[in-house]
Amino acid sequence: AGLAYWELVIAEGAHLGQRVVVRLYDWTAQRYESIKKFDAEYEDRALGQPLALALRSTSACQVLDVAAGTGRLARSLLRQRAFAGVVVNLDLSKAMLLHTRHHQAQHARRVQRVQSPADRLPFADSTFHAVSFLEALEFLPDRKAAAREAVRVLRPGGWLLLSNRVGPDVPWLARMTFSRPEFRAVLAELGLQDIDVQPWELDYDLAWARKPA
Repeated sequence: AGLAYWELVIAEGAHLGQRVVVRLYDWTAQRYESIKKFDAEYEDRALGQPLALALRSTSACQVLDVAAGTGRLARSLLRQRAFAGVVVNLDLSKAMLLHTRHHQAQHARRVQRVQSPADRLPFADSTFHAVSFLEALEFLPDRKAAAREAVRVLRPGGWLLLSNRVGPDVPWLARMTFSRPEFRAVLAELGLQDIDVQPWELDYDLAWARKPA
């Protein structure tokens, strides 16, 4: 029972392959936020407010949230008066995307939903003014390739928000996360600028970085 709890709750099925991860998220979509206990005020301080500020001078702004889950990034961003753009929620879990519709009903005209893998984005190069990719890299078979995809669809001068799993559970996620030096090196290899990596939540570091204009 203890091993099953760790694999399903702590690791969220990361060792079991993408198909199992998607089924797990489909199964828990209705209960996911109550399990995770997200703090809306913290989300606004860490994500919505600074991203809205970074995009304040951008007209017709488009933001992509990769592996969007229940759409918490979109909700936080859409709560900000400074943000007047559109958010695309992308996830491979259909149940998660359906759940975002309920949470974002009041912003229906400003939210789009796309069911797609995170490492094969169905968008043209240089489409989005910002791309967020949070709490997902450890579930993908090729983390560097997935990060490159996020940068590919980012417009020159656009912002990338990318998280990396850290903390006490990382030794059990062998070869599925980057060390802190590796994470910074990957961001540099992607050609990103203005790289800033800070602790975020209990088990993640969060990088803000910009694609060269």
